[in-house]
Amino acid sequence: MKLLSIAFLFLFSGMSFAQSYKVSGKIVDTKNNKGLEYVTIKVADTTYGTISDKDGNYFIALNPGKYKIIYSYIGYKTSTEDVEVYNEDIKKDIYMDPSGVFTEQIEVLGEDPAYEIIRKVIKTKKSFQENLKQYEYDAYSKFVIRSNQSVADKKSDKVNDTTTDKKKLGIFGILESETKGYFRRPDQYKEIVKSKRETANITRGFAIPLIVNFYDEKLDFDEFKVPGPVADNAFDNYEYKLLGTTTLDTATVFKIEMTNNSNIFPQLKGILYVLDGDFALVKVDLTNNDAAKLRAIDNIRFFQKFSNYKDKQNKSYWLPTDNQIEFEGSFLGFVKFAGNANSIVSNYTLNEKIPDGIFNETVVQVLPNAKKDSVYFSQKQLISSTPEENKAFRDIEKDEKKKDKEVSFQLTQLKFGKHVTSQPLQYYYFNRVEGSALNFNLNYRSDFNRTGLDGNYSYGFADKKQKYEIRFSQRFLKDRTLSFNGSVFQKLKTTNVEYGGLGRFYNTLTSWFDRNDAVDYYYSTGYDLGLNYLPIPQIRIGVNFLQSKETTANKNTDWSIRKPDEFYRTNPPINDAFQRVIGVNLRLDPNKYKFIDYGDGNVSRFTDTRFPYLDLGFQYSPKDIGSTYEYRKFKAVISGSNYLNSLLNLKYRVGAEYGTGDIPYQSLMFFNTDPGLAGGGLGFKALRYQEFLGDKSYFVNIENNFGKFIFGNVPILKNFDFIAFVNADKMEISNNNYQLASWKNFLQTDGTYLEIGGGVARILDIFRVNLAMRLNNINDSRWHIDFALDNF
Repeated sequence: MKLLSIAFLFLFSGMSFAQSYKVSGKIVDTKNNKGLEYVTIKVADTTYGTISDKDGNYFIALNPGKYKIIYSYIGYKTSTEDVEVYNEDIKKDIYMDPSGVFTEQIEVLGEDPAYEIIRKVIKTKKSFQENLKQYEYDAYSKFVIRSNQSVADKKSDKVNDTTTDKKKLGIFGILESETKGYFRRPDQYKEIVKSKRETANITRGFAIPLIVNFYDEKLDFDEFKVPGPVADNAFDNYEYKLLGTTTLDTATVFKIEMTNNSNIFPQLKGILYVLDGDFALVKVDLTNNDAAKLRAIDNIRFFQKFSNYKDKQNKSYWLPTDNQIEFEGSFLGFVKFAGNANSIVSNYTLNEKIPDGIFNETVVQVLPNAKKDSVYFSQKQLISSTPEENKAFRDIEKDEKKKDKEVSFQLTQLKFGKHVTSQPLQYYYFNRVEGSALNFNLNYRSDFNRTGLDGNYSYGFADKKQKYEIRFSQRFLKDRTLSFNGSVFQKLKTTNVEYGGLGRFYNTLTSWFDRNDAVDYYYSTGYDLGLNYLPIPQIRIGVNFLQSKETTANKNTDWSIRKPDEFYRTNPPINDAFQRVIGVNLRLDPNKYKFIDYGDGNVSRFTDTRFPYLDLGFQYSPKDIGSTYEYRKFKAVISGSNYLNSLLNLKYRVGAEYGTGDIPYQSLMFFNTDPGLAGGGLGFKALRYQEFLGDKSYFVNIENNFGKFIFGNVPILKNFDFIAFVNADKMEISNNNYQLASWKNFLQTDGTYLEIGGGVARILDIFRVNLAMRLNNINDSRWHIDFALDNF
């Protein structure tokens, strides 16, 4: 109830400016008459303010009354204007005089003066972190994403023909929000979204302030961590040079160049502005080095300004007020995108009691009626919408309505209206059992994927058999923690591997041109049911049931475009069987989870820690309910990923499986290998498909992403990551199950199988090439190379 009361308080306080008026204009340099970007604009004796846009345009919404407005910008003399607001908008242009950057000719015989300045900033930081216990703030955020895939008209409302490539991209999406934020040391935070709007192609979006704390020891970019510019060990990572001084009001500001001392470790570079006396950061303008490039993002720039705030004890703190993040990149080499995220933070309240009930597992709370229209935001937004942005809202909404009623072609699928799709890559495929086959498929997804329905019908011209599968899934509860799935099928099933459209397409090509059908098959007719529930995020319980009549599939064709004198290998016979299998699975996950409440009845979660988790599984096929073979299978697997530092970024999987009873050939344990279907995930690289089978298996898969450590200084190769991996396994089979197996052309390991290797990742952002070497159990070849999807 306390949290609900607070939410209503925010809602009504958000309406307090309903009768506000705008003070607007342009802020220019008096010497060259050019607009000044990101000038800080504050109302005196308050913490309320805004910033100018890239062209110097600004506006600030004020209730009727008298105000003193302060315009400040590093390198310029502060301008103060008295304004009296009555019942109309006010136009006021501002002219700011440069104060200059004064660079003295200093002969540096020893250490650059910048190092002593940074030492003092680090000392200030420690005091800052010790004394600032908690705070709250208001924020306005606006994200604009551009892409060459935009449907918005790129030709209309352009600024001019000299704009950068980023601006030439059409607007793909826009999000803007008003939020209330809370923070308490060491790591508690909460964002309440009071109002929001987004373009029609963004289903469930909101903009929250992306504030990077440049005082932190490590900046977490999810894929890796970057040392902060004033971290305790900053001198181990960065070099500093005093470029000169400028002013902020009457105070001296040091302008310091920060350069990364390595291209193989993730680091930053750019300019720091430090206030003399306080030795606090007042502005940063930083970008990433090559090793700190996020996936698909080529360049990212952080532009942040700080303002001075005081708590009730009159202690002073310089906190972020104006935050801009600009980025650009590409995906798969042809999808270009760019964007900027702007956040204006104001109304800081420092070291005062935060209401009870604010901090909990929900870190982003969207109020139920937060969605607002353009009329609301025309009065409340702190960064004005451009004509191009207004047009993008209209164009995208029009396009989305059009898509809801027509057929459209997307990257890998056909879309029929809003909810129905089809996969053209699966319309035709080829294998040695079915020969050429046609497959017609349709897929339905409701909003937020709560309901799914997939259907396909196929016919093989070589085996002359019809196949079908209809699969249904439903997620229940607002956080979708209860789910049900089921299917009925009559299909050609791949043995011990599942592949989708891309894998099937790839296998068709290798069959056509290399006479290499990578997998084995058998016929399966029946149904399956599954139910999964998460009573808490740390526990997932599942039960499932499979009924399947399984029969051998024979090779029916040797057709191929190339190699006419060769033949496809035999498709192995299976133990024909009727199976009814009961399964139970349990996941124990010690990680902490945070939640996002979208205010519409939907909740999503994400992990806040990186501890390994344990999966336990049990399968039982009893003769008492009609199974041909009775057996039990037990499984335990520990999986995880941990970023320790720039050299240790691990993914791992350790597990064991144990089976008892009469296990048919098609149900024997196997090792996770990629049979050449461009698959991904942790697994064995040099093993042949179905090489080792048994009823007892033990395995370890470990890989480490060294990032740019190997290739960081090598042209072209510096764009890729280097992966090293080691895999080990042991497979055994009882004499009973070996004799039972319908096909005996498989092995058990001689001792423990070992392989090592390396890979080049981030090829076109999502692919990688692996080279693996067997250390023992060498068969026809010690070396193996494959092309696969990257492990995200």
